[in-house]
Amino acid sequence: MDELRADIPDEQAAKSKTRTMSKSIINLVLDALLLVAAVFLLWVSVVMRMVFPAPTKADGWVLWGLSFDRWHDVQFTTLCVVALLALEHLVLHWNWVCGIISTKILRVKNRPDEANQAVYGVATFITLLLTLLAGLVAATLAVKRSTL
Repeated sequence: MDELRADIPDEQAAKSKTRTMSKSIINLVLDALLLVAAVFLLWVSVVMRMVFPAPTKADGWVLWGLSFDRWHDVQFTTLCVVALLALEHLVLHWNWVCGIISTKILRVKNRPDEANQAVYGVATFITLLLTLLAGLVAATLAVKRSTL
């Protein structure tokens, strides 16, 4: 029994020596990834616009083994990564966003508690998704095939 008690302080010391990532480090890493992804998206977009001919004339053109269509796929994938990183950035700063909106914009004296902030966040996210979906449905219904 004494041996078990003697091990407890060693376990606690080992746990205290184990470093966990602080919120600041997580934010720094996330912001750095977001910057790299955004710059890469910008670069791919410029390559597609400036290096390749117009998409209707780009058939057969290849850059570093990728056709225009593959570069378009790279661009869309990178855009999705940027969007996900930006969403995670917003999630990590949601308390700050709610605080600014409630105190600076709405001039409310008491900030909403975290449960209400979570509800506002989910409602905002659902509203954005439904708006994107409505735009996609509208575009799908309005698109027309060229008669040329």
